[in-house]
Amino acid sequence: MEPAETTTAREAAMPLEIAREAPVFDIAPEEELLYSLSADGRRKFMHPVIHKGRYWRIRRAIAYVLAAVFLGLPHVWVGGHPAVMFDIANRRSHVFGATFYPTDTLILVSLGFGVIVTVFFVASAFGRMWCGYSCPQTVWLEFFFRPIEAFLEGGPYKQRKLDNAPWSTRKVAIKTAKWAAWTALALLMSTTFVAYFTGWGPLVRGVATNPLAWAGPLFAIALVTAAIVFDFGWFRDQMCTIACPYGRLQNVLSDEDTILVAYDEKRGDPKVKLKDRVEGVRAGDCIDCRACVNACPTGTDIRRGLQPECIGTAQCIDACNEVMTAQRKPIGLIRYTSEREQKGGARRLWRPRTLAYLALMAVAWGTLGTLVLTRGEALVEIVRGGREAYRLLPGGEVANQQRVRVTNQVAETQRITIELLHPAGARLIVAESPIVVAPNAVTTVNVVTTVPRSAFNDGQVTARYLVRSDRGFRKEMEFMLLGPFGGTGGRP
Repeated sequence: MEPAETTTAREAAMPLEIAREAPVFDIAPEEELLYSLSADGRRKFMHPVIHKGRYWRIRRAIAYVLAAVFLGLPHVWVGGHPAVMFDIANRRSHVFGATFYPTDTLILVSLGFGVIVTVFFVASAFGRMWCGYSCPQTVWLEFFFRPIEAFLEGGPYKQRKLDNAPWSTRKVAIKTAKWAAWTALALLMSTTFVAYFTGWGPLVRGVATNPLAWAGPLFAIALVTAAIVFDFGWFRDQMCTIACPYGRLQNVLSDEDTILVAYDEKRGDPKVKLKDRVEGVRAGDCIDCRACVNACPTGTDIRRGLQPECIGTAQCIDACNEVMTAQRKPIGLIRYTSEREQKGGARRLWRPRTLAYLALMAVAWGTLGTLVLTRGEALVEIVRGGREAYRLLPGGEVANQQRVRVTNQVAETQRITIELLHPAGARLIVAESPIVVAPNAVTTVNVVTTVPRSAFNDGQVTARYLVRSDRGFRKEMEFMLLGPFGGTGGRP
C-alpha cells in the first residue's frame, strides 16, 4: 500500500469522474474509529470469546441473582400487595409492605439525592464496575441472550461463519429459532416489567377475560418487547459505547485513584508474538495473542489505555490470566488497578473525594430511612375548597370552605375525627364524621369553618385543628382562613 500522502495526491490528480469512483481511503487510522466499526465505516458485530475465569463466575452469580429478583418480586406479596408495585392509576407505590404517595415529597427527594450521590461515588471509586457486573444491559445480554445464541449457532467462530454464509434452509432455521427464543425471553421480561405497574394477577386475568380493556398494558408489553429484541439482538454493545451516557460521566468523575481494568505496559511491552521471539532480544510478557481483545464484549483493546468503550467486565483479565498460566508466567498482566498504582504509587480508595461522597450518602440514605421509619399512621392535608375565598353569613359570621384529604398509611381501617381548637367562637362542620379510611386508601371530605367576623385581622385568622384516629394517631394542624378586612380580632 502506498503512503497516505501519496495516495491522496494521486487521487487529487484524477479526473473528477474517476475520483468519485475511487475509495475515500484505503484504511482509516484505528484510533479514530469505534471498535464496533470497520475501517470503511460498516458495523462490526462482536462475538466475544468466553473465558470462564474468576471474574466471569462472579459476574454470572450476580447476574442470576439480579434476574431472579427482577422476575420474582411481582410474585412475592408483602402486606397484602406485591413486594414492589407502582400503582400509577391510584397514585401510590407499594414497596415491601409500605405504601408511598406523591405527597411523600421528602422521601422522594431523599431517594433521588441518595441515588445520584451513590452513582457519583461508584463512578469515582470503581469506574465502570457497575456496567460490567450489575447493569441490566450486561446482565441480560452476556448471560441470557448470548448463551442462547451460542447454544443454537455455536461459538464465536461458528457465529461469524454462519453470518457470512449465504442464506440456506439451515441458516434460516437457525436464525429463526434464535430470534424466536430471544422474542420469548423478551416477552417474559416485558410482561414482568408491566406487572410492576399492574400486578401479575390482574394483568393475566384481564388479558385472558377482556383483552380490549387492557389495550394499554398490551401495547406497553409489545413496545417493550420490541425494544428489548432490538437492543439485545442487534444494537448490543453500541448501547454501551454510543447511547449510554455513563461512560462519558465516568470520564468526568474518574481520577488517578479510580479502580479500573488496566494493562501493565512496563511488564507487557514490547509486545512480541511467540513465533517472532528471538533469544537475546528483549520482549515483554504480552505475546500479542489478542485474547484480551477477542474476549471483550465491546471489542476494546485494553492495551491502549483507559477508554470510554471499556465497560469493566474483566473478561480481558480472565483471558489474559489463562494465557499467562499456559505460558507459566505470573498472572495479573491485565488487572484491576489505578493510574496512581500503575505509576508506582499506592492504591487509595479512601480519599477526600470518596469520603465526601460517603458522607453525603450517609445523609441521604439516613434521611430516607428516618423518614420511612418515622412515617405517621396517617397523612392529613387541608386545602382550600369552593369557588369563593370566603362567604359572609347573615348572622355576621365568615365561612371558609375546605377539603380535608386523609391518607391511611397502615394496612388497617382508621376512623378519623377533626376538632377545631382556635379561634374562640368558631364552629366546624364536617360532611362525614368520623372519616372512615380504608387500608392504604385516600379519602377526601368537605368541611366548613365558620368564624366570627371580629376574629379577623387584616382579612386573615389562623385556625388550629386537632386530628385524631382510633389507632392513636394525633396531630395538630394550622390553616389560614380568609375573611373581610376591618375585623378587630387577632391571631393566637
